[in-house]
Amino acid sequence: MIPKDCKRLAEVDFPISVVSKHSAREKSIRHGHPSTLHLWWARRPLAACRAMLLGLLWPDPCDPLCPDDFKNKAKELLPKIPHCNTGKTDMDLRKALLRFIGDFSNWDLSTDTNSMKC
Repeated sequence: MIPKDCKRLAEVDFPISVVSKHSAREKSIRHGHPSTLHLWWARRPLAACRAMLLGLLWPDPCDPLCPDDFKNKAKELLPKIPHCNTGKTDMDLRKALLRFIGDFSNWDLSTDTNSMKC
């Protein structure tokens, strides 16, 4: 269990430029996307929601209160994703998690089985 006092990734950093790029692209998809079922005048891109939820749920690995179980599981799963090298330090793990969040906001990768396992 993650302690309540442990900072979340969204509190320390967030890949806003990557998520914004994917959100803009996702908003222009017109076929095969769940948002096309009902066009609403103020619909929100799902990419930003997915990314922000991950950022708010996952703890910051650089926080001293971050559980070791989380760090170990992230170091086990993230190397299966391209471009997510966890490195040796907690800062490297933070960067890998943020890179994953940015990549996961891409609609095309949201159904990738390796990404879904993380």
